[in-house]
Amino acid sequence: MFEEPEEHTMKKTQSSIKECVWRGYTVHIIKKKVKHTNLRIKPEQPKMIHMSIPRFMTYETAIKLLDQPRILRWIEKYQKKVNKLPVFPQMQDEERQWHISYYRERLGTLLPDMFRKWELVLGVSCNKVTIRDTRSQWGSCSIRTKNISISVWLGAFPEECIEYVVVHELTHLLEAGHNSRFYGILDQYYPIWKSCREQLKNGLA
Repeated sequence: MFEEPEEHTMKKTQSSIKECVWRGYTVHIIKKKVKHTNLRIKPEQPKMIHMSIPRFMTYETAIKLLDQPRILRWIEKYQKKVNKLPVFPQMQDEERQWHISYYRERLGTLLPDMFRKWELVLGVSCNKVTIRDTRSQWGSCSIRTKNISISVWLGAFPEECIEYVVVHELTHLLEAGHNSRFYGILDQYYPIWKSCREQLKNGLA
């Protein structure tokens, strides 16, 4: 159901961009040279829906699309995922950049030795390690390319938590899925992984 916003809740920065309120979400609608409607919700803005629509589509039609069952299911699924994400404190841009710089430097010091150690222990080898400003996950591993990505915010946690993520991602080179074999490897080689996972789930204070 479309909730018509009050005047102060709607802003139109230019003819092709509009913001309105829908079911408690701020919907940022932009008209682009696209054929299909695209939706996106950023982890750092969980209550804002970014919507790209074809130039010929009206804003009213775009809002009505959000009430389609498949869209509602997608939003509900995403919201559940967001609720499971670690908690991050609100920071001003200057403070945020300081933390990113500090955490990146700390990880740059710790990660090389950790990866060398655990590659030997597990008998695997990754291709490339990248530190990224991501908040949706602490690490990711591409089985195909053997590239591993680490969240810069992991640098805020104790070394054992950082090491756990290193072991976790390298284990994916042995077992792609999160199944009994995968967790069996963690139990064997890094038995404190569960307590580390809990710390990471609680996020940053």
